[in-house]
Amino acid sequence: MKRFSTSISILLAVILGFASCEKVLDINLPSGVDGIVFEGYIENGTFPYVIVSRSANYFDPINTAAEAIVEALVIPDSVFITVDGVRIPMDSTCLSSLTPEQQELALEFLGFQSFPPGLDLCLYTKFSMQGEFGKTYRMTAYVEGQEYNAVTSIGQPVSLDSLWYKDELPADSFGSIWCRLSDPAATDDYYYMWTENLTQDKSMYAIDGSPSFGDRLFNGETIEFNFYQGTSLVNDNGNDDEDEDHGRFKEGDTVIVKLGIIDRGVYDFWESVDAASNLNPFSSPTPVYSNFDNGGRGVWAGYATTVDTIICVK
Repeated sequence: MKRFSTSISILLAVILGFASCEKVLDINLPSGVDGIVFEGYIENGTFPYVIVSRSANYFDPINTAAEAIVEALVIPDSVFITVDGVRIPMDSTCLSSLTPEQQELALEFLGFQSFPPGLDLCLYTKFSMQGEFGKTYRMTAYVEGQEYNAVTSIGQPVSLDSLWYKDELPADSFGSIWCRLSDPAATDDYYYMWTENLTQDKSMYAIDGSPSFGDRLFNGETIEFNFYQGTSLVNDNGNDDEDEDHGRFKEGDTVIVKLGIIDRGVYDFWESVDAASNLNPFSSPTPVYSNFDNGGRGVWAGYATTVDTIICVK
C-alpha cells in the first residue's frame, strides 16, 4: 500500500517557518527561533517512520529544496515508540544505504517521482512493526541531550458510503469526485483525505484545499461533498495552476481514495499548517501547532484509514 506524500513537503514548509510580515518597512528582521522538527507517522497495516530536522530562519537564502532538507536534517541519539507498555527502538535507514530496487520502493512510499539530486534522507523506522486499530503510540526521541515526547492514536476507521464522478468541463471530460460520508454520532471525529490517480501516475497526495476536517457541523449526519486531487510541493513545477484542469480528475481515470480518522492533536497540527501556508504577505504570522512537549515542533500522527477505488465515468 502506498503511503501519503506529505513528509518532505511539510518538512520543508515547517523548516522554513511559514513566516510573514504585515507591512513593507525598512526594519531589522528577527533571526527566528531555532528548534527541533519532527515528522512522524504510523498507519494501520504499515510501519512507522520518523524524520528529524532543525528549523531555519525563513529569510536565510537557499538554492534548492533538496539542499534545504539536507542541511536541516538532524541525527537523533535515539528514537523509541512505546505501545502496550513495550518500548521499541527505531532503526536508522538512509537512502544511500538502499539498493536501486529499494530506492524505487522508497520513491513509491514517500510519493516522489524522483529524489532531488544530492538528497540523502534518513528515516527512523521499524519494518517489523505495523500500526493497529485502537492502539495508542508514544514516540520518544533523544536529540542533542534533550528528550521529546508525543502521543498519538490509531482510532476506529470510518468508511465512505459511496463515490461517484461528475464532469465539470464536459468538453474536455474533466471533473471532480463526490462522496457520501455517514459520521458516527457517538464521537467527535476528525478526518484526513488523500487520493492516488493510477491513470495519471500521481502518487498518494492529500486532496487539494483542506484535506483535514472535523464533524463539528455535521456530527452524526450523512453529508455529500466533492474533492480534487492534490500535488506534492517538491514535485510540483509550479505550472499546474496555469492549466484549466489543475486538480481535476479526467473521465476514465482510476483513482484510489483514502479516508483517515485522526486524533484532535493531529487535526490541530494540520489545520494550523493549512492556515499558516495560506497567509498573504499582509497577514500576521500564524504559529504551527505541535503535539510534542519540551518545545519540539512538527507532529507524531496516527491514521486509521480505509481505502476505496473509483473509475471516473459519468
